[in-house]
Amino acid sequence: MDAARAWVIERLRFPQRSPRTTAVFDWTVVSTSTQSTVAALSTTIVDPNELVVQPSWWRALARKPRGFARLTARQRDELRRAYSPLHWPLREEGPEIRLVVVAENVVARIISDPSWTHPMLDGHRSVLGFTMELHMIASAAHELLRLRSNTPPLPIDDGTDQLGRARAEWDRRHVVAAQAEAALVDRVAALRAYEQALTPIGTVLHNLRAVTELAAGGGDVDRVFRQIIGSDYAAGHTTAMRDDIDDVRAGLDAQVAYLDSLIGPHRNA
Repeated sequence: MDAARAWVIERLRFPQRSPRTTAVFDWTVVSTSTQSTVAALSTTIVDPNELVVQPSWWRALARKPRGFARLTARQRDELRRAYSPLHWPLREEGPEIRLVVVAENVVARIISDPSWTHPMLDGHRSVLGFTMELHMIASAAHELLRLRSNTPPLPIDDGTDQLGRARAEWDRRHVVAAQAEAALVDRVAALRAYEQALTPIGTVLHNLRAVTELAAGGGDVDRVFRQIIGSDYAAGHTTAMRDDIDDVRAGLDAQVAYLDSLIGPHRNA
């Protein structure tokens, strides 16, 4: 976990794109049945904007399938009550936006990883679970951004105790903000640790597939081995024939030399 936390902190040093999570659901007020329906409708991270708008015109505009129409009017109304838009500033300031973007990127890599989509992980796979976690991270980061944006500069110390409470409140806000940021880093680091855990699983699945294919392909190996034996025999036979040709040529050369010796005296004459 420490390595994952260090990885997240390192990523916060670099500028990021704008967050794609522009709205969230408060999943604590969404019924289990509605959650199950939403989970069955999507194989990727759920976008609240696609679920709460009127599907008649949104599907045509966004070219989305008609799956979202399976939500009942009651379920759609339930999701509307849990819906909250997130307004991110156009200019990136502070770690809040970067944390959300890093979390989005990690989740995107997880759900597209071949290891995660393998049938052996069916009991552990839940796109809706990652959607919920991403919404909670984005919502908490947005609240932290608002807290810091609404906190004025530190009151100037005028040597009196008249601003003691204001300075204490300022200190309290910064302590809470720092603790909230650390908690967000830990949540994103947990996602990163999950992503890293997929790597050895991918290796095991690769080896399992290789062993399975090797076991199933035994007949092919036997056939190839028989072909090798046949090739060796054919090569040996061809080599023997080549040696025979050399013997025949040597015999012909001897006969030519003998005949040439017979006509030698006539050539001298």
